[in-house]
Amino acid sequence: MADTNTKKIKKIALLLTLFVLPAAIFYFLIYAGVHKVNRLKFYGPKTVEIKRERGKDRADTTYHSIQSFSLTNIAAEAPIPFNSKNLEGKVYLAHFLDRSLFNDIPKEITFAASEVLPQFKELIWVTFWENSDSAIIRYTAPSERTRKFEGTDRQWVELNGNDSLIQALKTESYFKDDPNDPQHPDPGSVVLVDKEGHIRSYFNPAKQGDISNVKKEILLLYKEYELAFKTHRFIQFN
Repeated sequence: MADTNTKKIKKIALLLTLFVLPAAIFYFLIYAGVHKVNRLKFYGPKTVEIKRERGKDRADTTYHSIQSFSLTNIAAEAPIPFNSKNLEGKVYLAHFLDRSLFNDIPKEITFAASEVLPQFKELIWVTFWENSDSAIIRYTAPSERTRKFEGTDRQWVELNGNDSLIQALKTESYFKDDPNDPQHPDPGSVVLVDKEGHIRSYFNPAKQGDISNVKKEILLLYKEYELAFKTHRFIQFN
């Protein structure tokens, strides 16, 4: 009888080892650890409010986000209205150019775009034109990158319109200083914005190393959303 009981105990232990333990480990690593995943930094000022929940204090952080806007997309075949709602739920890159200094988009910008856009088909590239008129501005990719750049024109929008609004977007949204961060973003940088309108990175389009880094950062950002989707625990950012 003792031998029979011992065998049963061994079988149960084996079953626990084969099925229950791996499931528990999976839950711990994926479900319980979803909010511990390595994430990109949030840029811009933020506010932290301490809330009391179930007898414990919890820090509720509100991150800086891009303000709403309504401008005109001049990269389309004919200029069409474009506003911040067109970017809701999308990861995108944004930068600013002064129309009084540039007749066209600089080659380093088109080179950076030709490196990034073909790899991320859902990514949007947004150019804000400062001091611009209603003229349709066309961009030309570097000749050695032309073939690679084909098929991405719908991923690129060029916006002009109210110059005061564009200036406000630049200083108060995309390049707003964080008083608690000693690093000040260069207004010539390209900005990586997540689906909730939060700034997650800056990069210099003239540096190949920065372009390589931002591609890794975009992958990491998409991983954040992928992990949240798989675990049915969507990452909520204020």
